[in-house]
Amino acid sequence: MSELDTTQASCATFEVFAVNAARTALWRDARQACDKALAQGFAFVAILREAGAFADEELLVDEDRQRAKRFRQTRDRDNFVLGRTMVHHLVRPKGVSEPSAFSLGRYGKPFLPGCPTYNLSHSDHWVACAISQSEQIGIDVETFEHLQDYRDLLATITHPVERRNIDQEMAPEKQLALFKRCWTRKEAVLKATGKGLSDDLCAIDVRLTESEPVLSYPASLRLVDLLVDDDRVTISLALDPSVPGVVVMLVL
Repeated sequence: MSELDTTQASCATFEVFAVNAARTALWRDARQACDKALAQGFAFVAILREAGAFADEELLVDEDRQRAKRFRQTRDRDNFVLGRTMVHHLVRPKGVSEPSAFSLGRYGKPFLPGCPTYNLSHSDHWVACAISQSEQIGIDVETFEHLQDYRDLLATITHPVERRNIDQEMAPEKQLALFKRCWTRKEAVLKATGKGLSDDLCAIDVRLTESEPVLSYPASLRLVDLLVDDDRVTISLALDPSVPGVVVMLVL
């Protein structure tokens, strides 16, 4: 991966690389890094903050344009369009200019036939796109902007082991951080399996005390917490454990 001009952080046999992109050449640099990562068996994640200027409605089919108009909040509309724009530039075959309609999997997860698997997430001013040649990949970005008392949610989303892990922390801020990790990891898992919230959240243990756990239920998945220099956002990635690493591009 040295040709990607990366900084590297190794964790056991799994590796996380960071690459940069110039805002003036965002899609070119991102696509180049994505293609190199996938060619070497890695996953690729692009994380954008306050990048609504890069959203391009011209890349949407009519159905998606109508869907975008139905969003009441401008930020939600921009995030939707930006997500579609990211998929256009990073996932579709190079040289394709006309908009493409998205297909839906068995549980409603969008995909593009014949293209790498991808998953999108957005929260507040953050949008992320994760891409892999493996079928299973899910990402969740959360700012918890509207979170009130997280303790009201523990009984409905946490596994008994997760609940104990949270309760054993003495400092309230550490308890909250574990809850946020629990939430985003669980969302990433369910998005990777494509089942969404149809699974029983309390039956899934995302092993909060482990840095990069490999789960066996509800599927064989590795969980990775993607850290950025902003404690207001929590980002988790779930992917096939056979994938040896991930290349992360952060554009602020």
